[in-house]
Amino acid sequence: MKKIKVIELFAGVGGFRLGLEGWKGKSSSSGYSKKLDSNYQVIWSNQFEPATKLQHASLVYENRFGFKGHSNEDIEIVSEKVDSEIPEHDLLVGGFPCQDYSVATTLKNSKGLIGKKGVLWWSIHKILSVIQKHPNYLLLENVDRLLKSPSTQRGRDFAVMLKSLEELGYVVEWRVINAAEYGMPQRRRRIFILGYHESSPICKKF
Repeated sequence: MKKIKVIELFAGVGGFRLGLEGWKGKSSSSGYSKKLDSNYQVIWSNQFEPATKLQHASLVYENRFGFKGHSNEDIEIVSEKVDSEIPEHDLLVGGFPCQDYSVATTLKNSKGLIGKKGVLWWSIHKILSVIQKHPNYLLLENVDRLLKSPSTQRGRDFAVMLKSLEELGYVVEWRVINAAEYGMPQRRRRIFILGYHESSPICKKF
């Protein structure tokens, strides 16, 4: 079966990759005890933390998955040279920075889409805007308080994101998922956004 080619933005230490590919042929959901014949292949990734000189997350990623196809470059710079940097792919995944939506900051002080980290959503948007061949599918993740951002106009930021994806030709569905309901030992609510490009086989089938 043909592999689904994936690029991973804001990769951290590889959470999406572990979920999609498993680890050394084993399934992450089984605690790496059961074999996983994955249909996914991460062909390119990007992780860069502008606030620190030492790129700890990127170093962990490279140690775990190797240097090939991994970028430790500012995502805003990458978005300026998409066609030379990012290979053609089927699925784009990313957990874009959540600090400007997070409960770690009071809702009043959360800057949302105009915050220092919140604006990085637009790096994903820019990549999707200029890329020659749109990926068929998107899978994005963030904290559930994104739904209440900004505090003065709750829901506006998420509405802007959904509308901007629609303008790029994506049909989008989303859901808040609590990890505690899937066997994890903590209440961890996250919003997952799944997009299908209008030209994709699944979207046409729908």
